[in-house]
Amino acid sequence: MFEYKGWITLSFDSYEENFLKLKEQIIFLDECIDKYNNSSQFAKIVNCNENYVLSLIAVTNHENGILEDIKALLSLIAKVLPASYGVIFYRDQEGSHSNNYFVIRLSKGTVEEFTDVILSPCLPVIEN
Repeated sequence: MFEYKGWITLSFDSYEENFLKLKEQIIFLDECIDKYNNSSQFAKIVNCNENYVLSLIAVTNHENGILEDIKALLSLIAKVLPASYGVIFYRDQEGSHSNNYFVIRLSKGTVEEFTDVILSPCLPVIEN
């Protein structure tokens, strides 16, 4: 099983001085994330008091390239909305590191990956 859950705060600049540019990119990204909505994946941009947050959730049978798609999406977000930030937690139970969660962080236009220390090692932290 492969699963991921996360959020990305979408922002064009730290002070949101270019709100029209932000709105344009939100419309563009809304079209890009459509492929992440099916019976095992969910993606939605939510407007919370004119602050936009992308929520991503999935539980699939296999990874099947989803991880690279997610990283590509975050790289695209970093390019079009450079002040965006957030995290995606994922676990691939079929991979060689099945006892660990990993975190993909988007911050200051950079996408980085880390081994999680909050839920890992899954056995015994979250599983018996």
